[in-house]
Amino acid sequence: MENQINVGIIGAGAMGLLYAANFADKSKLTLFTHRKEQADLLNQKGISLIDNETTKNIHIHAAQITEEEQLTKQQLLIIAVKQYSLNEIIPILQKLPTKIPILFIQNGAGHLERLSELGTTRTILLGISEHGAGREDDTTVIWRGHGRTKYSIFQGELNDDLKELLTSSPAFPIEKHANYQAIIQEKLFINAVINPLTAVLGVQNGKLLENQEWHRLLIRVVNEVETVLPIENALEKVETICRTTALNFSSMALDCMNERMTEIDGIVLPILEKGDKTETSLPTLRTLYQIIKGLEGERYV
Repeated sequence: MENQINVGIIGAGAMGLLYAANFADKSKLTLFTHRKEQADLLNQKGISLIDNETTKNIHIHAAQITEEEQLTKQQLLIIAVKQYSLNEIIPILQKLPTKIPILFIQNGAGHLERLSELGTTRTILLGISEHGAGREDDTTVIWRGHGRTKYSIFQGELNDDLKELLTSSPAFPIEKHANYQAIIQEKLFINAVINPLTAVLGVQNGKLLENQEWHRLLIRVVNEVETVLPIENALEKVETICRTTALNFSSMALDCMNERMTEIDGIVLPILEKGDKTETSLPTLRTLYQIIKGLEGERYV
């Protein structure tokens, strides 16, 4: 179609593939990958989107992240990499024209500290995703849970065409909110409770409610996090997510199972740093953090 907006998505993990699959029919999409091999496969095979019992093949254009000329042609960039990959991505974004708006959809809050590195003149959007997704291979993603994308403007403004684009798909709802801190903090709270618990225990989200002792542990972590990051009806919101995603493994649990780096520093560390920075502050959450960091140390030293 003519006059479609150029949308680039950086990151071809589960979320990157899911967002690319849903933006492909309403924009001129480019999915930027870390590996050339994955870009080549996506250009050959497209994305296989598995949603319940159906599989849909979606043709897309993919390119390696090193192709800076293609990056500069985008009219919106969606950053779908994990927290720890931002060390590689931020220097690339710094080189791009400031006229290109950037939407971050990371878990946690670690990326908030990096935004100043992008200057004060470019439009930056902060978002969270409520979708559940799992990447099966370089071209296949399972849509495990339908949700919403919530975003707020951190700085700058969006033109009318981009506003229309973001709200153009009822099947993939994207909502604008006035306060970025509210949406980031609520998602951070929920992730900081569910992700490390399920990662250490190696269980699906719903097991945190089904097992009496694990549920008590969940309540303890909720109570600890509330002391430094209060949100309304915190326990109810955490339990609701556990219930609606009962059969899902959290992204951190999957990372631990597959012996990958986790986002523990982007999700839990900001909360620990809000405490009194002693070993007695948030003891249960701190223990979970140390277990996961220890596992990473065993794998990556």
